[in-house]
Amino acid sequence: MSCIVLLYHGLYRHRSEILGKPAREHVWIEDFHRQVGWLRENGYALLSLTRGREMSLQGKLPVKAAILTFDDGKRSDLLLAAPVLREMGAEGTFFVIPGWLGNPNIMTASEVKELAASGMEIGAHSLSHPCLTELNDSDLEKEVRGSRTFLQDLLGQEVQSFSYPYGNVDARVREAVKRAEFTAACTTLRGPVSRFPDWLLLRRWGVEGGMNLDRFCELLSRPGPTVWESATEAGKRLLGMPRYLRWRAHLLRKVGE
Repeated sequence: MSCIVLLYHGLYRHRSEILGKPAREHVWIEDFHRQVGWLRENGYALLSLTRGREMSLQGKLPVKAAILTFDDGKRSDLLLAAPVLREMGAEGTFFVIPGWLGNPNIMTASEVKELAASGMEIGAHSLSHPCLTELNDSDLEKEVRGSRTFLQDLLGQEVQSFSYPYGNVDARVREAVKRAEFTAACTTLRGPVSRFPDWLLLRRWGVEGGMNLDRFCELLSRPGPTVWESATEAGKRLLGMPRYLRWRAHLLRKVGE
């Protein structure tokens, strides 16, 4: 099995759209189009997370499969990403934060419904995007189960996929996601999907802004995370998520852009 899960945070058409935002988290629409086209031309099946899991469990996953995921529910998911995916005959999974709906650059509830109606999978990204490991049991349950309930009521369909805010997960958080009856959940740990994965702790490759096609192809060929990526994950554990996030925000501003 050769399955990769890709993580995007947002797309843009013109540089002016991302002024004041971390440019590394936003991919130019033309680069995205080339990336999806390359995957299609090189024989990858482009699947939603739920469909990929189902095909894997049935032993029917194609020899090469890619699952494109999008965190945060940005309006560019609907306006830019989805049209490219439909053009390529592809599916994607879009993780939405109910408490953010209607914020600047974030989809409204009606836009989320429109995205789902276009054939894309909607997943949950918690109710308000907190550090889940920092919450007490009651608040953790509200953030995880509450996000699924809200989206299911909004869409009138089952929501099966979850993305951990900031990739922040431990055994207690994983169990809360399982208890809420999600069947698949994504971390921000880097790497390919293993042959027999824990579907509630999936690794993803993060696609950054400014990544040309050569770098994109190199990313897909990696056997695992780089030393820097591994050190970053270790830093999360050592610093704790609140301190790590402050450091990360400072670093993004410094390199940003």
